[in-house]
Amino acid sequence: MLKNWLTPLIVGGLVLAAILLWDTPPQNLLGEDPADAAPSSYPANIAYNLSDRHFDEAGALHSEFSASESRYFQMHPKRRTPDDYAELTEPRLTLYSDNKPPWHLSAKEGTARENGQWIELRGDVRIWQVTATGERSELTTTRLVVKPGQQYAETDKAVKLSAPGNTTEAVGMQAMLQQDLIKLLSRVRGRHEIQ
Repeated sequence: MLKNWLTPLIVGGLVLAAILLWDTPPQNLLGEDPADAAPSSYPANIAYNLSDRHFDEAGALHSEFSASESRYFQMHPKRRTPDDYAELTEPRLTLYSDNKPPWHLSAKEGTARENGQWIELRGDVRIWQVTATGERSELTTTRLVVKPGQQYAETDKAVKLSAPGNTTEAVGMQAMLQQDLIKLLSRVRGRHEIQ
C-alpha cells in the first residue's frame, strides 16, 4: 500500500518543483545577490553644463568645479558605493588658497571617484596660476590625478612647466598646490633665459 502512494508523491513533488523553479533567475538558485551582478554600462544620470562649489569650514570658497557633461555610473542600483564614478567631458577645476592666486586645471576628459575627492584628468591637461602682476606659470601633461580636498596633484607622465623666462621638462610630478610647491620626479631638464 505504501508503494502505491510513493510513486505519485515523488512525481507530484518533481512537477511542483519544476513549476516553482521555472521562472526563478539563476542568481537566486546559486545564492548570488542580484546587486552583485555585472554593473550596467549605462549611466544612472547625465548632467550637462555642471558646476559645483565647495566651501571650507569658515565659509570661504575652497574650490569650483565645472564640466560640459558628466555621466554618473552607480554600481549598486539602490545605493551609492565607493566604486561609483563619473565620466567627465571638458572638466575645469579652480582651487583657492588664502591670500594666494588660485590654481586653475582643465582637460579634455576625466573621471571622478570618491564623491569628487579623486579626479583623473586626461588629454591636454593644463594647470596654471596667474600672479597679481599678471605673470602666468603653466604645467602641461597628458594625465593627472587631482585630490581637490587636499589641493594635491600628481602624474607619472611627461610634464612641461613654463614660466616667464624658463621652461622645464620632466617625467613625473607631485604638486602641493596650496603651498605652491611642485616636485619634479625624474629626467628633469630646464632652459632658463636671462633677461
